[in-house]
Amino acid sequence: MADRRADSVIRHRSAALAWVGLCLMLGACTHRGRMPESMQRVAVEQRARNLVQATTQPQPAPQADTLVLESIYFDYRKDKIRPDQQKVLLRHAERLKARPALKLTLMGHCDDRGTPDFNRALGAKRAERVMHFLIDQGVAPERLRVFSLGEEQPVDRGRDEAARARNRRVEFAVAP
Repeated sequence: MADRRADSVIRHRSAALAWVGLCLMLGACTHRGRMPESMQRVAVEQRARNLVQATTQPQPAPQADTLVLESIYFDYRKDKIRPDQQKVLLRHAERLKARPALKLTLMGHCDDRGTPDFNRALGAKRAERVMHFLIDQGVAPERLRVFSLGEEQPVDRGRDEAARARNRRVEFAVAP
């Protein structure tokens, strides 16, 4: 019985190390210029830690108070926060105020229309609008950081309006 458990642990750790290696290789292959190198390194290291933890430790069931911040969506070529999205942001602000130690990166995204420079600028404006909205609701500014990915990381690669609407967003990531 102990031998089986030891074999299982070794197998899980080997798998985890293989995933870490793969993540590091993929991170090294990431196109420079899309994301600053320091953020690439942080993202790859975080993915590697998550994979090691997921494969070596049993995961507890999610707690009811797990913080999940849904994306905020925008209209075509706009950085104004829509009224339906303001309601979502108000809920986010309350959740963030309840967790004062939490820091976030707000990542602005666009659809595939427009030049890369235009989309990066628009993604930054969207993320900044969300940041200022949260600050106005009482979230400390030092807890928030903005970053634009423009059109580089779509959630939907479709070319119809519904797909493009899903790509015009600001996402939230826990900052290291």
